[in-house]
Amino acid sequence: MLKPIFLVIVLLASLASCKVSAPDFRGTEGFKMDKVEGREVYATVTAKVHNPNWFAIKLKKSSVDVYMEEQYLGKIYLEKKLKLKAKKESDLTVPLHAHLEDGAMISLVRFSLKDNVNVRVDGKIKAGVWFLSKKIKVNETHEISGKSLRPGGLLNFGK
Repeated sequence: MLKPIFLVIVLLASLASCKVSAPDFRGTEGFKMDKVEGREVYATVTAKVHNPNWFAIKLKKSSVDVYMEEQYLGKIYLEKKLKLKAKKESDLTVPLHAHLEDGAMISLVRFSLKDNVNVRVDGKIKAGVWFLSKKIKVNETHEISGKSLRPGGLLNFGK
C-alpha cells in the first residue's frame, strides 16, 4: 500500500519542480474593440504565441500591468483559459478586459501622434500543467506604430 502512495508523491514532487518556460509572444494578427464602458475596455486580440515547453500548458485567468512609453495605463485581465500545444506556435483568439487609469485614454490619443510607441506588459501569468499551476513572470516590450492607435486602428470604437 505504501509503494503506490510513495510513487504518487514522487511523481507530484517531480512535476511541481518542472521548469515552465514563459510562452513566446510572436505578434498580433488582429484587434477588435468589443465595447467601452467608462474606464473599462473589452477587446479581442488574435495573437501568435509559441510554447517552448515539451508539454502542453494552459494559461489561466491572470492580470498584467500595461505601460506605454513607461507611463502606466492600467491592468489587462485574461478572461478565459487558453491552451498552448507543446513545442508549437498557436493562433489564439484572446478575450481581454482592461481597466484603465484616469487619463489613459487621453494618453493613448497623445501617443497616436508618434511614429512608434513602446508598449510594455509586466506581471505574472498563471500557467498550468494538468492540475498543477505556477506563476510565470512576464516582462515583454514591443514597439508598435502610433498610427495603430488612431481612428481606424486600435481606437476605432465604432467598428
